[in-house]
Amino acid sequence: MKPKKARKLIYFLYIIGFILILLSYKRIMFLPIGVIVAGSSVVPNLLFYKCPHCGKHLGSNGGDFCQYCGKSIDN
Repeated sequence: MKPKKARKLIYFLYIIGFILILLSYKRIMFLPIGVIVAGSSVVPNLLFYKCPHCGKHLGSNGGDFCQYCGKSIDN
């Protein structure tokens, strides 16, 4: 998976998990589901959010270039 797609998946899982956690005030069953969904965003973060050139983890880099090697992460 490319880093840009991984970043979108990570944000998507965070947002859905947060929404489910907010809905837990109506039904308590949404709380553990929301925590699991939000927590599952760690998996693509650790596995796929790496520079395709140097292989280092991009961390909280929201830009288009790797902070370590300076190459574009679009590829």
